[in-house]
Amino acid sequence: MLTKARLYGLVMTLAAASYGLLVYLYHYVKGPVSVQVCPINRVTGIPCPSCGTARSIIMITQGDLYGSLMTNPLGFLAVFLLMVLPVWVASDLVRGRDSLYRSYTHVELWLVRNKWLAGLLVALIIANWIWNIAKGL
Repeated sequence: MLTKARLYGLVMTLAAASYGLLVYLYHYVKGPVSVQVCPINRVTGIPCPSCGTARSIIMITQGDLYGSLMTNPLGFLAVFLLMVLPVWVASDLVRGRDSLYRSYTHVELWLVRNKWLAGLLVALIIANWIWNIAKGL
């Protein structure tokens, strides 16, 4: 289980890296975003379950929701998390609270207690991975 400091640090580090990558892709890559940033895909030639998420997010910002969904549905989840989690962390830090951390631990315990739901989430990620491979992402 992550500590509060590690969870908040991880959230903010990943958010900053994600925003940095998205700014780079959005402003400096001309034409359709086709830059291969996934190290797994670069090494193995096989897309990972999250391959195409950056392209999907860029498509959302450009209003191409269908294209985003077809590229990788995880883009919608990523946009939501990138908008909510950094604000939530900042709010907790300013107010001296730990509501995100408490929510995280509740969800973690809930998934441990409801293994069928954790299995369903894993199955959805595997299905997305198979779809990424099948479409040659």
